[in-house]
Amino acid sequence: MLSSIILNHLSLKEIKSTLDSLKFSDEILIIQDKSHPLGSGKLPPKVKLIYHSLSADFSTQRNFALKKAQGDWVLFVDSDEVVSPQLAKEIKLAMQKDFSGYLIPRQDIFYSQPLRHGETGQTKILRLAQKKAGVFTRLVHENWQIQGRVGELSASLLHHKKDLTSGFIERMHLYGPIDSQSLNEENKHFSVFRLLLNPLGKFFLNYIVRRGFLDGLLGLFHAYLMSVQSFTVRVFQREVQLA
Repeated sequence: MLSSIILNHLSLKEIKSTLDSLKFSDEILIIQDKSHPLGSGKLPPKVKLIYHSLSADFSTQRNFALKKAQGDWVLFVDSDEVVSPQLAKEIKLAMQKDFSGYLIPRQDIFYSQPLRHGETGQTKILRLAQKKAGVFTRLVHENWQIQGRVGELSASLLHHKKDLTSGFIERMHLYGPIDSQSLNEENKHFSVFRLLLNPLGKFFLNYIVRRGFLDGLLGLFHAYLMSVQSFTVRVFQREVQLA
């Protein structure tokens, strides 16, 4: 049995395409942040809505969802992601094999253009695993720490983004303070060296080494924003020191 889980803060209308892509699942759980009501509308079959406060801790939210899932296997999908029919077929076959979990490629898509290079061009995320294989750690950009063999799927999880700048600003406002706290807990404390060189290094890595330039202007914009993200998180770290 497969339980698909969406950690969500959007409206029901905004996650329709995500829900539609999960119809192959035996169970679909929407873990809705209490501060963002889902809104009115009829839930599709097999969908269960659970309100639970996020409290700036994504790992705790995911571990809560794991406890609520009824399936032997669990698939985590973000509210702006879609499972392609090819991936759905591959997931069904993968659950019959002797693995504890699977890495799934994720394809970022902006304005109908896929990003094939740079930081997200070759992203593979552990999103499918046996329910009892492990738990999540880290407040944000969380890691699923599972025991056992981990395989890789070939079909991509489609990550649709409607814009670059406004969505980026929203994510930084939400994730920045949490990420800065996680860095401190990992003994990656603020320093002027990291403030100045990490963003420059990230841009060079994503745009040149990982060939983000092959994605045209979109690749340039994305490499720049990832560098700004690195800079901003360290500004949050410094703010905490000065508070």
